[in-house]
Amino acid sequence: MLTTQVVTGLAEGGAYALMAVAIVLVFSGTRVLSLAIGEMGAFGLLLGLKWDRTGVPLVHWHPSANLAGPFAMLLAIVCGAILGVVVERFIMRPVEDRSPASKLVVTLGIALFLALAEYQFISTNPQPMGSPLGASGTGQLHLFGSVVTWDDIASLGLAIVLAGSMALFLQKTRFGLAVRATTSNPGVSRLLGIRVARVHRFTWVVGAALSALAAAFLSSTSGEIYPLSMTAALLYAMAGAVIGGLDSLGGAVSGSLLVGILQGVLAPRFGPTAAIGATLGLVMLVLLARPRGMFGTVDAS
Repeated sequence: MLTTQVVTGLAEGGAYALMAVAIVLVFSGTRVLSLAIGEMGAFGLLLGLKWDRTGVPLVHWHPSANLAGPFAMLLAIVCGAILGVVVERFIMRPVEDRSPASKLVVTLGIALFLALAEYQFISTNPQPMGSPLGASGTGQLHLFGSVVTWDDIASLGLAIVLAGSMALFLQKTRFGLAVRATTSNPGVSRLLGIRVARVHRFTWVVGAALSALAAAFLSSTSGEIYPLSMTAALLYAMAGAVIGGLDSLGGAVSGSLLVGILQGVLAPRFGPTAAIGATLGLVMLVLLARPRGMFGTVDAS
């Protein structure tokens, strides 16, 4: 029974890990802890699900039933990337010199604005979400007495592959070195000719696109998505990022999987409130014992 719960928790933690990687990427490149990244991913997904029902504007095309999930996911990724450009250029860049607390509040405002736009222009009701992989994603696999779908396996695999790829990119490429230099000292980086705004734009665009990918898999697991649901899921992903280390992509995956295991083991036995309390307790213990997280180098306290 315990093994089954652990496997279920790992499957859920994989989707959290995708969003945690987005959180860590934005923080690593800009030193902004973004509360908006979840809703930036959800906005395009909700738009894609609406267009699946009403038809794509101008062309009035309706995706087939097998393509509805993949269509919504791809549109979410594109919209997330576009929102990343807009948010970085017109909102975050003007407050670049403000305190971390001020920028945190700004990202909260962005999340609330996007949620209001979702309520006003898309839908106030939960929207059903199928598999982002199409019909094949709903296939089931039996592991240690637990049933997991190919969606679960894909989200976990994507989180690991994307975190590893981004880590290699930041360590081995010239632009990756520019990202790391900008994070350490933006002023000196400008003097060295590094285009700091370009670095910040890159992290916001990729982070928002990854968040859209996470939103697709998270909403597929629950079967629906509604305004602010991804902001609620963001709290679990952020807990995983803090536990693993806010500047460690591998830590983001490890911490999120640990959060998923806690949810999978405790929720069925003691209820969701106990699982949430245990997650928050673990975050507090990590901050007290090791403020930088298990694998991080920057204090999160």
